[in-house]
Amino acid sequence: MDTNSRESGASSWPASAAHDTVRIDAAGLTDIGRARHVNEDSFLIATLQRSLVVHDASPGASGWFAGEPAGKLLVVADGMGGQGGGDIASKVGVNTVVTYLLNSMPWKSPPGESTTSRSSLAGVREQLSSALVAGDETVKSAGAQSGAPHMGTTLTIAFVLWPKLYIAHVGDTRCYLLRSGKLERLTTDHTLAQQLAEVSREPVDPSSHLHHVLWNCLGGSDDLPRPEVGRRDLVLGDVLLLCSDGLTKHLDDARIAQLLGANASCEARARNLVDLANRGGGTDNITALVAQAYPTSASAGGPA
Repeated sequence: MDTNSRESGASSWPASAAHDTVRIDAAGLTDIGRARHVNEDSFLIATLQRSLVVHDASPGASGWFAGEPAGKLLVVADGMGGQGGGDIASKVGVNTVVTYLLNSMPWKSPPGESTTSRSSLAGVREQLSSALVAGDETVKSAGAQSGAPHMGTTLTIAFVLWPKLYIAHVGDTRCYLLRSGKLERLTTDHTLAQQLAEVSREPVDPSSHLHHVLWNCLGGSDDLPRPEVGRRDLVLGDVLLLCSDGLTKHLDDARIAQLLGANASCEARARNLVDLANRGGGTDNITALVAQAYPTSASAGGPA
């Protein structure tokens, strides 16, 4: 991302041609915050879709052809500077992961399997994990070339293949699910503070620097990343939030649940989350990406 204070994006997308009663709306917003000079966060909302461009053919066969959408891809990354370059690391990480998935993701369910099946699509978890490993290699290479060998980035992917949600993650960017008013975090922070809390069974003081020390990320060290990959089943009305820690430093789970549950568009909810985090201090870059599954009869851009 560049040094502009705020960047946003939104989209509406039918979950699949075979399950055309569902629409996924999504919107993201990234903000520089009130204390930083550069925005090192990046986000992306995209539809994975196989396509064909015909350059020359008999009349009637030229043009651009697209197959069924394969899934909705949501990505948030939070770069770490080291000697500088956190903004480069997050952008390179997102671009590499998305390019990898575009060229490797399974496009169709096995013959005879319904798109509404609750079973996992073979290969998705492995490809998501491999995409993060590829992102690590590219971030390290970019760091070496730019003179910032210790730059790195967190990265969280949510891939919606209705009704399945696949999550792949390194670092402390988070993915939340709001269902029937209850907020659940679907990712684990890959920080020393979280490791200590799991061992001691006691929470670490919120002011501890250990909350900012990552043991798992893309780039930033000689170690390979250890992607955390999982799967959940979605239902209509579910709300997803992907966010950087600039948001969660200033908003607790109760406030996040309240804002996500509001009767508003995904774009408005993302904006409200970012604005409230800024009012709470804005000590870091802030990124929020909100997505929700609606019946297609609902008006575009908002709840039914």
